[in-house]
Amino acid sequence: MGIIVKDKKTHRKYILLGTGFAAYKAVRPSLLGGNFFPHEEEGTIATVAVCDAQGNILWVDSNNLQVIEVDGIKITEMGLGKNEYCPACGSPVDENEKYCNDCGLTLIAD
Repeated sequence: MGIIVKDKKTHRKYILLGTGFAAYKAVRPSLLGGNFFPHEEEGTIATVAVCDAQGNILWVDSNNLQVIEVDGIKITEMGLGKNEYCPACGSPVDENEKYCNDCGLTLIAD
């Protein structure tokens, strides 16, 4: 089957094809310092390649998508469990974990 994602803004469904990661850096001379003190901009962009119903490949910002189905099984039916947080260190733990992997706190007594 595949992974079906939904655009959070338009609610259109797409097939997930893969992920991409772009990094950019731009340098331009400053007004006073010229090339000695240039203005620099840099960052990263996480994108996802998706396919629409007509087979067109689109690149979409990963923050705008939500996975709704994997291999015909809805995410809500997968039993992933709700993530909870360790009361000592705040790291995410599964609701059935006995110990926190980060700080070793006992979460569920035997």
